[in-house]
Parts: sequence; C-alpha cells; structure tokens
Amino acid sequence: MSKPKKKLTKGQMRKRRKRKKRLKVILLILEILIALLAISGVAIALMPNSKVLAFKIFTGCPAGRTILKTLYKDDYDKNVYENNAKNIRTVDLGDGYTNIALFGIDPRNGEFNSQTHTDTIMIVSINNKTHNVKLISVYRDSLLRMNKGNNSEKFIYEKANYSYFTGGVSGAINMLNDNFDLDIKEYAIVNFSGLSDIIDALGGIEIRISDSERFFINGYLTETRKITGKDAPDLEEYGMVHLSGLQATAYCRIRYTEFTDDDGTVYHNDYGRTARQRYVMRTILAKAKQVGASDLIKVADTLIKKNNTNGEKILSTNIKWDKLVDLLTVAVDCNLESTFGFPYDVYTPEKGYNYYGYVIPVGLTQNVVRLHKDLFPDKSYTPSKTVKKISQYIIDDSGIRPENDDYDNSDSDDDY
Repeated sequence: MSKPKKKLTKGQMRKRRKRKKRLKVILLILEILIALLAISGVAIALMPNSKVLAFKIFTGCPAGRTILKTLYKDDYDKNVYENNAKNIRTVDLGDGYTNIALFGIDPRNGEFNSQTHTDTIMIVSINNKTHNVKLISVYRDSLLRMNKGNNSEKFIYEKANYSYFTGGVSGAINMLNDNFDLDIKEYAIVNFSGLSDIIDALGGIEIRISDSERFFINGYLTETRKITGKDAPDLEEYGMVHLSGLQATAYCRIRYTEFTDDDGTVYHNDYGRTARQRYVMRTILAKAKQVGASDLIKVADTLIKKNNTNGEKILSTNIKWDKLVDLLTVAVDCNLESTFGFPYDVYTPEKGYNYYGYVIPVGLTQNVVRLHKDLFPDKSYTPSKTVKKISQYIIDDSGIRPENDDYDNSDSDDDY
C-alpha cells in the first residue's frame, strides 16, 4: 500500500511555482538562442560582413533584446546608469541627430563626478537616418564661457576642462551647449582604468607609433600604472605595434612630440594629443566590428558587471538601457564619416602674453557656424545671441580678432 502524499505548505508551494517559472524562462531563452544561432549561422555562411550582420540581427529583434535585458539590465541600472545632468541648457536643433558628450577624466584620488579635469572632451554626433557618425575633439585648453561653480548663475571664462572640475557633468555639458549652440543631454564618462579595460577586453589594438612616441608611452606608463593599479611592460619596438589597454591609454596622453595622422597632417602639443585620441577611438570602433561575440561579451561584462569594483567606478552615463541597445546596433553598423578637432581656427599666445597656455578661438561665432555646417549640413543655422556674446567677449578680452569678421555681435548685450 503506497503512502499518502505529504501535503505541501504554502511556502513550499510558492518555491515550487518559482522553480517552474524559472525553468520556463530558461527553456524560453534556450529556444530563442537556438533560433538566433540558426539565423546568425545562415547569415555568417551567406553574407559578407557577417559578424556585423549577426550582431544587428541579435540586437534588433525582440528575442535578442530580451536576452540582453535579462543578462545585463539590472547590473547596468545599478552600476552604470547615473543621471547627474541637471538643469541642462540646450538649443532646439529639431529632429534627425543625436549628440552625446564623452568625457575622459584624469582622477588621482578616486574622484569621478567633479573635482577632476577632463583630459578628453569629445562630441559624438549621429545622423539617426543614415547612421553616419562624426567625432569631434574639443581642445581642453580652449578659452570658453562656463558657470562659475555648481549651481552658480555667474559665468567665468576659463579653459574648457575646468568646467567639469567646478561644475561636474552638468557644468561641462552646459559649457558645450552654451558655446556651440548644441542640444546635448546625454553623456558618458570614463576614467583611465575604464579605457584600459575596454581595450583589453577587445584583445588590444594595433597602433602605428614613432620611436619618439614609444619613448613617451614608456614615460607615461610609470604614472598610469600608479593611477590605475594595472601593469604593462615598456615598449621596445615602434612602427605598427600591438598595444595593451594600459599602453594605449599612455599613448593617448602624449603631447610632447608630433603626431602624423593618416592623411599626412602633422599635429603638435595638445592638438597632437587630441588627434591621437581620435585615432585610438577610430581603431577601437574598427576592432569592435571585427571581434566575435565572446569578445563583445567581455566588453559588456567589464563595463557593466565589473564596473564599480572595490568602490571605484570606471564608467558612468545617463543613457537609458533601451537607448543604449539601440546605440550598440548603430556602433557596429555606423560609418565614421569624419573626425576633427575644434575650434577650427585658433591662436595660442606665446609665453609672456595674456592667456598663455590657452587655446583661443579666432572668432567663436565663425567657428560655430562652420561646426553646424559640418555636423548638420541639411539644417539652416543662425548663431544665437549667447554665442555672439561669448565671441565678442573673447575678442575684446584677448585682443584676437578674426581677419574676416563676417558676423556682427552688436545685437548681444554687454552682460557677459
């Protein structure tokens, strides 16, 4: 005679239901993965540029997005997403483009959201229809207007990288929007460790360096090792070399020797540093398009699951999860149409003169008009009173006036 079944308690019944629900979810994910692998396999077998196509299929379909959400969203919201952009001032540029600020910071004592300078200031401009991308480096020493401090309504004229130090991410974004008539609302911040980790997760990058650059990479490695707590050997070769994440980060910091770009243009000083940073960004993007799924998972694990390890953040952004997945699809499919430094026309005073060490825009208004033509060629643009006002102040205070002063700044009042 069989024993009667023991009646389950309510708690046991709840646990059993949860186990069944988890099992159903696991089975559903497995079924979706099998279907996606089959689709991706066909794509890889039949199509050129198959890795990009497979990734687009994965991130573009509801099933793939569900898997990514299940694997990463909770960690992303906990470790990465952080909206510190408050009271942002923007110009209405209409639809058609997404503009995002990228800040690379140089913390020495764990600072992240302020009280550190932005070693890198970039603007990523995406054409939402064509997925063409333009990458702009803003010279960190540019003389521009910014809020005097966090929550301050008073303005000062200082180097561009000071805006993050005194006003955090809000101050830095407002500096870009006010001076350049932009509509930036979203941002990403990465520190030295973060850049190094991204490159290592991709397996390193191939970079062309001169013997002089090799010397300075080894010099910067000494300090970069101390800042990040990571290690990498000194370089012994030059030419086309394979750089680890830490070596590439040291390369991005060089400003004491010239840099020759792919088109033969030679840059010096901080202009050379920003050109190197754009070169590295181009190389990272190209490498990301070539690597397999396992390497992309390493990048995701590094930036999302391992972020904030031991209380030290390497990445922060206010881009929401669904938007991020959309941008990932754009990143592997995009055409990096152009990269350039800004302002275009600048003057750097010699030692002993006013504003020595600054990069002075020669006619900010003219520079901004040209910027808008380059970024948004299908849109008409008239410079705002704010840009004219800032431009006139820089002209009056520095004494640096454009040869062809095509813009009358007189309709801007005297309150600078």
